Amino acid sequence: MRTCVISIVALALVAFALPASADEVFELTVPIRGYDPAWPPDGSTWHTLHPPELLCTDVQQTAHDDVDGDGQMSFCDNIQLDGTWKHIEWVGPTIRIRSLQPGRQELVYLEPIDGPDRQYQYHEVSPTYCNIFETTEPIEYVCQEVWVEFPPEDVGWWHVEAIETNIRTNGGSPVRPSTWSQIKGWFSGLLR
Repeated sequence: MRTCVISIVALALVAFALPASADEVFELTVPIRGYDPAWPPDGSTWHTLHPPELLCTDVQQTAHDDVDGDGQMSFCDNIQLDGTWKHIEWVGPTIRIRSLQPGRQELVYLEPIDGPDRQYQYHEVSPTYCNIFETTEPIEYVCQEVWVEFPPEDVGWWHVEAIETNIRTNGGSPVRPSTWSQIKGWFSGLLR
């Protein structure tokens, strides 16, 4: 019995030490909504932008927890997507741009980088994650044409096709009991 308990404790500690899942990026797909951080109704569809293996899959918002009660999606609120709770790390606009260069039709999804000295810098969330795009002016509206001056392979004119609401989650939520709480509960039941 002692060996069994020690083995279970070792497995639990290994599971606890494993890193949490990587950031996930979801874009709210509500027709003609644009950027609006107000909570959408449960049942709304979210479109996965990241991670790459889930690109273009849709998930349904099955519940939400507006932690601060302000009616807006915000940092530290929680959302349930397809029955799984997620912790919101960031809420902001998804900016979808398309290259206007001859022979190039690629589509890129960006989100702004906060900070007064970074107003022309954007973080790519799809198809590549974490590339930095720099423009000569801020992206402010749909149908705007912007000059991208970095990265070098993407220099040229781009067309802003859409500005929608997106969230970045860490893949888990404090709404559910943590793994550690579940392990402690299991052991306390075992020792009674």
